Amino acid sequence: MIFCDYGIVLQRRPLRESDRIVTVFTLEHGKLEVNFKGVRLAKGKLRALSEAVTWGDYRFFLKKGSNFPVCTGGQTLGVFGNIRKDLESLYLAMHYCEVVNKLTAAQNPSPEKYDLLLGALLDLDCFGTAFWLRRAFTLRALELAGFGFRETAAGPEAAFWDALHAGTWAEIRELKEDAALAAFIDELFARFFQENIGVDLRTLAFVK
Repeated sequence: MIFCDYGIVLQRRPLRESDRIVTVFTLEHGKLEVNFKGVRLAKGKLRALSEAVTWGDYRFFLKKGSNFPVCTGGQTLGVFGNIRKDLESLYLAMHYCEVVNKLTAAQNPSPEKYDLLLGALLDLDCFGTAFWLRRAFTLRALELAGFGFRETAAGPEAAFWDALHAGTWAEIRELKEDAALAAFIDELFARFFQENIGVDLRTLAFVK
């Protein structure tokens, strides 16, 4: 079966001498583990589509009885060039992708989560990093995954808490920095990911 879908690369890892296993978060088919054959070779035709934090229009082939599609073609829609020029922005983009990856089951479509990730990456590419972006993104991803704190967290003022969950990215950028409040929210995240998922976010050490 051949099918096409828009997707964002969440992560990649090597397979054998020349291939890659690429986690692609697609709009209609959810998170897929995809085999990209030959992309680690110098002349690998689909190499650009297999790079982390890449947005593309993908064509996949799925063999009957398999859950492991192969990428057979596609078109790059965005590589987020400004993000790649700034290490802090790149770390934040990779953190966005890791959060989505950890909160998303395989082959479980979530157009809302896809739109959240794409919108956050486009904003980051245009305007760079800001103090509250990471926390606002994670709160929204948790909400979409069914683990949200919007109605349960105590501490932040209601208007501020609502802004983190529902404000535009431009509004998030205008929020006043507050180190104590940020530490409170970070502690919520730490407890959640440890107690409910049992993982540490590897990218967390590289973002503010």
